[in-house]
Parts: sequence; structure tokens; C-alpha cells
Amino acid sequence: MKMTRRTLLATTGLALALPALGAALPTYRRASAPVAERVRDLLGRMTLDEKVAQLCSMWMTKVSIVDRETFAFSPEKAAKAIPHGIGQIARPSDLAGSGRFRTKSFREPEDAVAFVNAVQRYAVEKTRLGIPVLFHEETAHGLAVKGATSFPIPPALGSTWDPALVEQCFVVAGRQARRRGVTVGLSPVLDLVRDPRWGRSEEFFGEDPYHVGVMGAAAVRGLQGPVRPIGPDSVFATLKHFVHGMPQNGLNIGPSDMSERMLRETYLPPFKAAIGAKAAIVMPSYNEVGGVPSHANEQLLQQTGRGLLGFQGAYFSDYGGVGEIAELHGMADDADGAAILAMRAGVDADLPEGSTYQKLAKLVQAGRVPQASVDAAVGRILALKFEAGLFENPYVDPQRAADVLNDPQAVALARTAAQKAVVLLKNDGVLPLDASSGMRIALIGPNSVKPMLGGYSGWPKAAVGVLEGLRQAGGNVSIEQSDGVWITPPVAEGVRPEVPVIRKVPAADNQARIAAAVEVAKRADLVVLVVGDNEQVTREAVATIVPGDRNSLDLYGDQDALVEAMLACGKPLVAVLLNGRPLAVNRLAEKSNALVEGWYLGEQGGNAIADVLFGKVNPGGKLAVSFPRSVGEVPAFYNRHPSADRVPYVEGKRTPLFPFGYGLSYTTFDVSAPRLSQDRIGRNDTFAVEVEVANTGKRDGDEVVQIYVRDTVSSVPRPVLELKAFRRVSVPAGGRTTVRFDLGPDALAFWDRALKWVVEPGTFVISAGNSSDRLKSTKLVVV
Repeated sequence: MKMTRRTLLATTGLALALPALGAALPTYRRASAPVAERVRDLLGRMTLDEKVAQLCSMWMTKVSIVDRETFAFSPEKAAKAIPHGIGQIARPSDLAGSGRFRTKSFREPEDAVAFVNAVQRYAVEKTRLGIPVLFHEETAHGLAVKGATSFPIPPALGSTWDPALVEQCFVVAGRQARRRGVTVGLSPVLDLVRDPRWGRSEEFFGEDPYHVGVMGAAAVRGLQGPVRPIGPDSVFATLKHFVHGMPQNGLNIGPSDMSERMLRETYLPPFKAAIGAKAAIVMPSYNEVGGVPSHANEQLLQQTGRGLLGFQGAYFSDYGGVGEIAELHGMADDADGAAILAMRAGVDADLPEGSTYQKLAKLVQAGRVPQASVDAAVGRILALKFEAGLFENPYVDPQRAADVLNDPQAVALARTAAQKAVVLLKNDGVLPLDASSGMRIALIGPNSVKPMLGGYSGWPKAAVGVLEGLRQAGGNVSIEQSDGVWITPPVAEGVRPEVPVIRKVPAADNQARIAAAVEVAKRADLVVLVVGDNEQVTREAVATIVPGDRNSLDLYGDQDALVEAMLACGKPLVAVLLNGRPLAVNRLAEKSNALVEGWYLGEQGGNAIADVLFGKVNPGGKLAVSFPRSVGEVPAFYNRHPSADRVPYVEGKRTPLFPFGYGLSYTTFDVSAPRLSQDRIGRNDTFAVEVEVANTGKRDGDEVVQIYVRDTVSSVPRPVLELKAFRRVSVPAGGRTTVRFDLGPDALAFWDRALKWVVEPGTFVISAGNSSDRLKSTKLVVV
């Protein structure tokens, strides 16, 4: 590390906080001592108040430790507010607690680093034992601060079917976070998109347990590194949310009704995979699981999390989740009762304010909470701080912190991720467009200009919308833009788009915009229509005045009227969806000449869309979630049990508008039937599956080979299909490649009638293809 004057002063300050030269260092100060011994030594020196402080956090209450005018850290105010230190600070890069928060969400990057160092200096040099602070930030698809790289949202990353690429994205997020003093990243989100009405669908990789587990484990490796302890450019990953399941009616925080079998079969596998990647932290969900809220659910956190899944790390509450045990769920009379239940369940840290756990000292003294429970929780928090090396290196180098945000390679990676995330849903040959053709393009739609980043995003230095991307790539084409409609009124400059209350757009105003768009379309040779969602209509519903869940999957507001107006113009129509949830776009699927799913593609989204439309990039993404034809066909996930489709609706048999695993290309592929290394194996044997992929078209392209399993006869019903392996491969035009998968007993095992994880003898159908509805199969016999 470069030895700046600031670094020298920080090091000197740290030395002053230690015992005099020549005195024996206490065990907890010795970097060479095992973490368990350091934890034990430090715990033995701490008062009860100091221990409780380690279980608490500050977010909006940051205002109590800063100057109200400048929002700079104030040691004098901190000495009054947190005399015993603090376990962690939530989102140090934002201005939460400030009157400016709603109009200017983030600190300037250099100011955030100064704040982190100042807090750390107070904790290390001014508190009795010098215990440093953890800082956590959101990292769902990039570090959510000003100036950091913004990657595509998780459904888009899931659509890449490229775990190595996902890992690279989270490496960047982890590095940018750590060099800015952050030690905990609040990701990956391992919930499943089983009900797309739910606004939080924009945070999830997809609908399939195996696929989401692979992506989640890749994210953990990216944030933490491949091994523990974490390195100096890594942060601790937080698995979210244990376990959301599928909330009633698609409404956020609603109870999740599930049997123990469904929990194990569907919702635990992603967590098992990510815990296997050594994830450090798990965050319980807000909702009821099996009738008991997760934050008070000892069965879930202890018997399932620690026992069944083998999780050994720390449980950090979701924001306000401990208090809601009393306030929302009514399981306790007051905050005291909520704290008792959360501690009994095993929640280690109370985020974001520690307002409930602040009462733990008196509860311990009254004999209502065991001292041993507090010690165990504190021990897990301290272990993270020791592992991260914070006792030895608590401060951030401002120059390195600034440099990490000026990374051209991170921008290039964001563009690659966005390119690989794009899914081509329909194409009658209109795509790719010829940039040298001189054509006139009408770019229409509410999402055609503004870069669409999605929720839990920061403010990247430069974000590219579709209009800018097309103009940069358009060559000899002319582009005329018109909004067509507004989904919601534009938000003020500086306001995070997922925060405001939804305001309806006057119908007359949108009618005028549609009329103007029609005139633009009439003058064009081709229409590119960019519709979908925005961050206000698909988001986490954090309060009744800011909903984010929907009772429809149609395009929101007046967008359907815009679609009809554009179709009536009679011009070739290329539709682009930029959205956070699957949408029932039946008319576009039927009538458009081409349909592209982009999701929210991050800071390079506009460039990626242009790269695909003009053929610089051949799309190879695949849907990681099924698209239903209507909200009445929800849930639409592919891996249903046989009885789920025993009868049709009056309107007919339900089929997805676009199925799981589906996506087209500008070239064509032939995927062979699977070849097995042996067609008869024992229950503990492994076997290989080989699939030949031929590019039968005239363009180089990517194909995603997907392997599915069906157990034809089992002691309890099994899904009609289960994804068990996949790989994205690049194949040159006219070329072919053989893809091999080695599968073991876990690919065939399930929870039997006694809830034992077993492989039962019998016949299994092994299928291969490039979509869940385009498969070729063979049989495997297990004896």
C-alpha cells in the first residue's frame, strides 16, 4: 500500500491505541493467533454493554454521529451516541438520516471514504478495546454507491447462463466495495421467481433451484474469493433471504405457505449451494415460513440452517426484521419480547439500527436472555472482523479507493454481461439491422432514452440508454425518438428512482404522446419500440405508500395503447422489453416482427441493445424464468408436479408464452440426443452425459446446453422435469463441439417419504436441449 501522509497518521494512531512498546500484546491483538483464541480473549475482556454494541448497527441514526450541516463524522457526538463502539454501519456511502437523502442519496465518493476512515479511527483509537467496525453495502448487481460499476440486474445475469461471467461481475463489486472500506456485501439474493407479480422478482436470478444455486455460488466466490479467509480485495457475502418462498398473492412480506418437503425440494437448494461456497452470512426473510416468521424461527435457523445445511456463519437480520416480530407479526408485546425471540432463534445482528437489540443488556441482567446467547452472537461478529484483518488494517487508502472506481475493464465487463444477458424471443428475419442501410428508425417508448438500472443500484459515472447506444452504433441510419407514453412522471434529478410514490400520468397527456409517436413512426422505415417497467412499478414494497407488487402482468399504464398504435402504423416493428419481472406481452409476441428481452441491463444497457440490434453481437441469452400468458396462469414455472396440469382451464391448457430456458439466435443450432457413458448404474455411481452441438447457420454464436432429469416412478411425486446441468458454449458457423457433463448421485436423489435424501432404483429419463420445451431424451436405469 502506498505510504501517504494520511496512511502514516492512521498507522501512528493505531500504534498509540496499543499497549506501550515492549508490553506483551493481548491475544486478541496478535494477528498470528488463531481466530477462535482471539475471539475468546476479547470476549473475556468485554463488558455487557460493549458486547451488545457489537450486535447493533446504524443507518438512519448515522445522523447522531455526524455534523448536521456537513454530515461529516463528529467524534464528540459519537462519544455520546456510541461510547461502547458499534458492530457495524449500514450503507456508509449514502446520506440516510440527512434531510438531503430524498434528493441526493449518496455521498461523493471521496467523502464516503473520509467518513469510513473517521468512524474507524474513532472505534479503534477512542473506544476502550479498540474494536473496529464492519461496514455493509448493497451489492445485488454491483456496488450500490455513487461512481461504482452497475451490472445487469439478477434476472438478466441469470439469463446469461454463464456462472464464470457472473463470478467476474461480483469480483468487481467486491473489489470496489472493499477498497472503499466495506467489508460486507448484502448479496446474493437466492429467492426464486415463482410468482412474478412480486416486485422483488427483479432481485432474483431465476425460477429454478439448481440454476439459482449455481449463480448464487458464483456470486459468493466473486465477492469472497474462492477460499476463506477472505483476501484484502474481497468482502463477506450475505445470502438473502432465508427463506422467502412464494408470498401469498405475490405481495411482499406475505406468508409463504410451504410444507417441509417443498422447503427442502425447492427453496433450500440455492442456499445449500451458496453455503457450500463458504458464504459467511445469511439474512433471514421477513415472512412466515411454516407459520413462523423467519426472525423468530428457531427450527428454520438452527435445525435447518445450521443442522441440515451446515451453515456456521452469522445471521444478520433483514432491515427491521427483529422489531417486526412484535410490530407486524404480533408474536410479542413489545421490543423486549421481540429481542428475546430473535436471540432464541439465533439472529446475531439487528439491522439496520439495532433498535431492538439495544435492550439486550437489561434483558440479560433480568435473566430473560442467557449471557451465553449474547456471547455466541458477539463471537460470530468478532470472528468476521478478525478474518477481515480489520484489527491490523482498519483504514482505507483514499487513492486506492478512488482508483478502483476508474476501471475501464469493469466498464467493458458490464457491457459484456449486458450483451450476454439479452434474450431474443422472436425474429422473422428483420434482425439484425443493417447499420449501413440508410434506413430511418423511429425509436419509440417510455424506456427508449433513460438508462434503466433497476432497484438496489448506485449511480454509475456514465450510463448509456437505448437512444445513445443506437446513435453511437447506428452508422448510416437516422433515428428519431418519441416517448409514446410515460409509465410514471419523471423523478427529479438526484432522486433514486425506486423511492418516489407512484403518480399516475394524466390520460390526455399520454394520448398526445401517442399521437406524436404515430407521426414519428409514419416517417420511418422501421419502429424500435422500447417498453416494459420502471423502478417504481417493479420494486421492493417497503411501505404501503410505495407498493411494488402487481395484480396484473400486462404492460403498466398506457403502454398497451401505445403498442396498438404502433402496430396500426403497418411498419416493421422490433419490440424491446426493459423490465424487472416477466410480462404477459401476448400482442407483441404475436404481431411484432422481432421481440427482445433485455431486463434492466445496467450502465452499458443501451450499448448492449444496439450491439444486438445491429448484429455486432449475436444474442445467446436464455430465459431463466417462464413467461406466463396471463396473470391467471401464475404460477407458470416449468418444474411442476404431474398433477399440476391434470386438467385445463375452461380457456384451454396452460402453456407458457415463453418457456424456461428459451432463447433464439441469429444462427441455428442442432443439439443431439444425450449419450450416456453407461445406461445402467448403481445408486452411488456417477455417469457422464455427452451432447453434440452443431452450428448449422452462417454466424458464430452461443448455445446453452441444458440437461434435465425425470424420475419416472418414485415413492413420492417428482417434478416432470428438473434441471441438473447446463453450459454455455461458443460454436463457430458450420462448427460443432461435444459437451460433456459428469453427474453423480445428487442429480438423481430426492427427499423420500421419510424425508431421507436417497436415490431410488428405477428408470430415469435424461434429456438434453436448448430449452425446457425442446428436448431429446434417453433412459438410464438405476439398480
